Amino acid sequence: MGEINGEKSFIGRLNNFVNKFSNNIFVKSIANGLMMILPITVVGSIMTIISIIPNLPESIVKACALGTAISSNLITVYVIIGLSSAMAKELKKDQISVIILSLACFFVLTPITNFPAGEDKVIATFELIYLGSKGMFVGMIVALLVTWVYGLMIEKRITLRMPDSVPTAIAKTFESIVPAAIIFILAIIISTGFSLTEYGNIHDFIYTNLQTPLETLGSSIWSALLLMFLSELLWFFGIHGSLVTSSIIAVLFTTSAYANMEVVAGGGVATNIVNSFFLDAFKGPRSLALACILVWICRSERFKAIGKISIFPSVFGISEPMKFGLPMIMNLTLFIPLTLSAAVCVAIAYVATIIGFLPIVSVNVPKILPPFISGFMAAGWQGIIIQMIQFVAVVLLYLPFIKKLDQQGSLVEAAKLAGEEEDA
Repeated sequence: MGEINGEKSFIGRLNNFVNKFSNNIFVKSIANGLMMILPITVVGSIMTIISIIPNLPESIVKACALGTAISSNLITVYVIIGLSSAMAKELKKDQISVIILSLACFFVLTPITNFPAGEDKVIATFELIYLGSKGMFVGMIVALLVTWVYGLMIEKRITLRMPDSVPTAIAKTFESIVPAAIIFILAIIISTGFSLTEYGNIHDFIYTNLQTPLETLGSSIWSALLLMFLSELLWFFGIHGSLVTSSIIAVLFTTSAYANMEVVAGGGVATNIVNSFFLDAFKGPRSLALACILVWICRSERFKAIGKISIFPSVFGISEPMKFGLPMIMNLTLFIPLTLSAAVCVAIAYVATIIGFLPIVSVNVPKILPPFISGFMAAGWQGIIIQMIQFVAVVLLYLPFIKKLDQQGSLVEAAKLAGEEEDA
């Protein structure tokens, strides 16, 4: 009894911790904000795929290159809009005002470079490198902090208080002036302060001291494999693991993904093997493989029925019918294949990339695309082959454990049927 209570207590504490982490306003804003920019990145990725088709007219190639460049070289601007909007929504504050303020503060913090353009002419401009992947960390920090501080100041009533006779829309506009002014002036002070340091600006400071170390961690296959394992380990305890780890993956691996996209858009060769696009595309057709085992290999009517219900959702990566139907949650028999399958799939794709078979992924493929289609979009025909290998690997990993459950289930069904016949 003590062990059972202790187990329940552990699961309860784990659930509380995970719920607090998942519901943290910064974590939720990162996850929801990055989801908002998915459409523009997918469109840019499609443009990249089209541009590499042989024998295309030069005009189409240039048009595709423009589309890819606009989606990737300005990615930090889109990230700021997405994160500011997501956090403002969580705080129930005016989204447009916060987005404008966040963008203004980011541009204040971003150095302006002067280029000579003939006699007595100088062009002042932002360098695209700071609006692309290199500026992403600063953009994320600015969007989150500006929105949070703005919301806090509104809550604390650090505003211009207008008479009740003033219309609500006008009053809200004037209420925003004081918080916006304070935050904007702070951004100017910070920008000026960093201009006096050896770094010259906050972008190079953050890139050197924070972004580069995180990118080093993010480029590690071991970090990726650990996160894949942790995501499924949380599922074992009944916690939606991918919701928990998605924000961590975004922080560690997204910058490398968009850096690849930028390089390819500029005609270069991608170098970051482990990135968020790679992980999304090659976590493997695990749900489909398991559903196929249940439908075509299991003898238990119960497991076959679960497989038939799950087969269509599994094509789109939806595994909940099997996770709760078998169940996979708190099922020690399935602990090993559940926690290892995603890591095994990623490892297969990584090895295939290292040996030069699988191209480095530089396009964003929607997670809901069926297996083999997603593999083709991410890495051509090689992607299809790798996902087929992953499918077989997942089947082989799950098979002995599912057979054990199937045998137990068949015995229970046979005993139940025999009992019903005796009663008849």
